[in-house]
Amino acid sequence: MNKTLTPDELRRELASATPPLVIDVRRAEDHEAAPEGGPEGIPGADWRAPALLEDWAGGIPAGAEVVVYCVRGGGVSQGVQAALTERGVKARYVEGGLAAWRGTAQKA
Repeated sequence: MNKTLTPDELRRELASATPPLVIDVRRAEDHEAAPEGGPEGIPGADWRAPALLEDWAGGIPAGAEVVVYCVRGGGVSQGVQAALTERGVKARYVEGGLAAWRGTAQKA
């Protein structure tokens, strides 16, 4: 399994019969700084503080395919993806993060 997927690939998977579990792992300050009433995150995603991964990683259902994203698909989502993979979770991160997701949504 690849460790990344593009926003378009994620859109296709979200529309499938077996969509992945999407987790927003933006740092707390980035998540809280999102504009009120503006575009938040990827629809259906649950936010989890990356700093508290040890607390929430055990709650991921066995066998779930997980997609994580941060602001730009950099160190935060890559670190969470790697940590989840080490725990046996099938995890990937969104290339370019939320910025890329929003950019492709504007083209659609």
